[in-house]
Amino acid sequence: MTEAVLSIAKFDWTRAVRAGEAMAVENARRDAKLGVEHVMWELLREAAGVSQRAYSGLPRLGYPAKSAMPDGPAEITPWQMMAAYLRGEVEEMPAEDAVPPRPSMEQVSRAEAVLDVWHWHALNRKGAKSRIKRAVYLKACGVPDRKVRAVTGMTRQAIHAAKVEAMQDMWDAIKPHTAL
Repeated sequence: MTEAVLSIAKFDWTRAVRAGEAMAVENARRDAKLGVEHVMWELLREAAGVSQRAYSGLPRLGYPAKSAMPDGPAEITPWQMMAAYLRGEVEEMPAEDAVPPRPSMEQVSRAEAVLDVWHWHALNRKGAKSRIKRAVYLKACGVPDRKVRAVTGMTRQAIHAAKVEAMQDMWDAIKPHTAL
């Protein structure tokens, strides 16, 4: 057996599919009939988001200009600034960029398993570096349709058809390992 098949067999796909169903129900339109494509799409979207938050990318050029370690302890926390604003001690409300929450270990392991299935099974017959596969992954990352169409040269209908086909490929790979 190959490494990808072994990693698929070891993972609890029943639990992951149930989590995907819950996400699909939460994000579905009112008139949508949910299918396995919707569940797999939600799992891929979550995996793309978790991988972006959990694993920071390398710098694009050369080494980082500054160390990632803080220079020293922060003198005033954002909560202290907010409390001072509420008490009227500060005139301007502090502008703090929101940081997305760190994913849980369950989300990280589910994301790794889903991305493993994505890389080894989804649209594999189209080629590993196919523009079709890139278009579907860009959509999962939340890139707008307009930009995906500009980058890949595909129509909206072709992107949607590739998405449905990729999700069916992923479902076919994990279906034998679920108890559903």
